[in-house]
Amino acid sequence: MNEAPKTTCSESCLAAGEPLAGTASDARFFAAVSWPKVLWHHDKVALSEGLPKAIGELEKRAKQAGQKLQLRLFQRAGSTATDAVEILCADFASSRTAHFRGVPAEDGSARVERFLAGDGTAPPLERPLLLVCTDGKHDLCCGKLGRSILTALRADGRIDAVEASHLGGHRLAANCLALPTGELYGRVGTADVPALVESVRHGRVYLPSYRGRSGLGELAQVAEAAALALFPAATAIQPGIPASHGDEHVVPVELRDGDATRRLAVRCAARVFAALSSCGDAEPEQRERFFAESVHEEET
Repeated sequence: MNEAPKTTCSESCLAAGEPLAGTASDARFFAAVSWPKVLWHHDKVALSEGLPKAIGELEKRAKQAGQKLQLRLFQRAGSTATDAVEILCADFASSRTAHFRGVPAEDGSARVERFLAGDGTAPPLERPLLLVCTDGKHDLCCGKLGRSILTALRADGRIDAVEASHLGGHRLAANCLALPTGELYGRVGTADVPALVESVRHGRVYLPSYRGRSGLGELAQVAEAAALALFPAATAIQPGIPASHGDEHVVPVELRDGDATRRLAVRCAARVFAALSSCGDAEPEQRERFFAESVHEEET
């Protein structure tokens, strides 16, 4: 007798209705180092085979300096080098970026640390890029679903796309991170690729797959997504400090809508969702998530 196929974490999460908005990293800084995929560690970037120790310790040293850094590895098609690396850096709070090519691997950590210290002399990232999580060692959904999206993006050909190590939230695969903006996308299907590419190339958010803007907290990400749902063409979106009253949280949001400045109040609440966190889990995990209950435009 054939056993029923096991539910994947992405299927479980979708069935539970867990929202995408609010699931991007709140880390202000991001760095990605090119490294052959076969050498990636299944769980921790820092333990990847052959990776210089100083690069692996970047997150820890940034934390000691009071900074939050998200460190990832990536690989371009056919790349197998470990002696000279490519490095991508972003400061999502200031929109500052850096793009280093042909850096001796042992010098990579120093380049990233200078960027974290505020050095703006490095060449910036000149055009948008999508990092696609294809890290099947970390979770089966990322490997299977991420690979199909990477293939579709490369077939589309209008945007640079590379394989990336775990971007967070494999239950929301396929996941893509847009640089330089830090917009994170999840549940991306091949049918989403043309519209996603068009949005990223023109500096717009692709709302159907939007998880949030890296560097913001969860409530701010949820409020931003709710504002964009009402005003899709909005620019200069600035979530403010949430006002909390018991279980209710109100996030002020200011945005530009054409020539008009609009001020919104996004009312958020928490809800518990039960779903598999990873394909290797035996039982669902209960997870509390914020969602937008209502959006009220304030008079100006």
